Amino acid sequence: MKKPRVSKPKSILTVKEFRQQFGDEEQCWQHLTHKRWPNGFVCPRCGGGSRGYMKARRVHECRQCGYQGSVTAGTIFHKTRVPLQDWFWALYRMSQDKKGISALQLSKELGVSYPAAWLMQHKIRKAMADRDQGYQLEGLVEVDEGYVGGAEGNEHKGRGAETKSVVAVAVEHRGPGKEGQKPIPGFAALAVVEDAAAQNLQGFVKAKIKAGSKILTDGWTGYAGLGRQGFQHIATPLHGDQEACHQLFPWVHITLSNLKRFLLGTHHKVEPKHMKRYVVEFTYRLNRRTMETNLFERLTKACLNTTTITYKHLTAQPEQA
Repeated sequence: MKKPRVSKPKSILTVKEFRQQFGDEEQCWQHLTHKRWPNGFVCPRCGGGSRGYMKARRVHECRQCGYQGSVTAGTIFHKTRVPLQDWFWALYRMSQDKKGISALQLSKELGVSYPAAWLMQHKIRKAMADRDQGYQLEGLVEVDEGYVGGAEGNEHKGRGAETKSVVAVAVEHRGPGKEGQKPIPGFAALAVVEDAAAQNLQGFVKAKIKAGSKILTDGWTGYAGLGRQGFQHIATPLHGDQEACHQLFPWVHITLSNLKRFLLGTHHKVEPKHMKRYVVEFTYRLNRRTMETNLFERLTKACLNTTTITYKHLTAQPEQA
């Protein structure tokens, strides 16, 4: 199979360029093949090369063991009934738009049912989650937690808020800002936790931040003891002073605010049991905000390195999974 002629973008991929590069199904298949096997087909069973490509079935046959494998096997595209052109459009929209796209809007643009669009997006979010699973923050990191989602009109009520999901947030400081300005933010980590108890908050810190890092928190008891777990912990009791909290921990609060706008503005209402995946999508784009020119390609590759998830599995998840 010939390698697809896809020029490396120097700027964000425009809709016109997207249509030129991925205007038909064969272009999409070739692009996936080149991404997954840049040096030619590699059998997932024995590592052998290709004996030949069966274009009618779009499979390679291994010359060593005879296994017939498709480029979509073992990926989020496995056994999909949705054309790859539609998948590529979903990847384009979820990678190029900072605000993301709702399942309702995607279903209208693709001409597919709402459940189909919803499932596609959750499969892509799984690829995002798997790609970021091993990353950790380091250095000077501010940490806090907040409440998102819940019923309309349910205002923030502190750490006792009901009907909302608890989201732990950590943001690196990459250096001091200009005089009188906020420090420069680095990477961020966000995760839905069951509640603001010490077990959950400290579990988040240990999973998402490298040992030895300096952790900045408020005086909440849920963070007490981090100093005994390999971190340099600086706790500042604020006694409910919101203004002081924003000044001492500017980026976690800006990040939480942007997350809330993303959820409310794009998705309007998110079920608690699926909240973690929407948080993953927000975090994935946030940490790649300087990589917009090749984010579509990065996300496509992530989807090729992730196994699929089914509608049955998604809808069977317990709440606050």
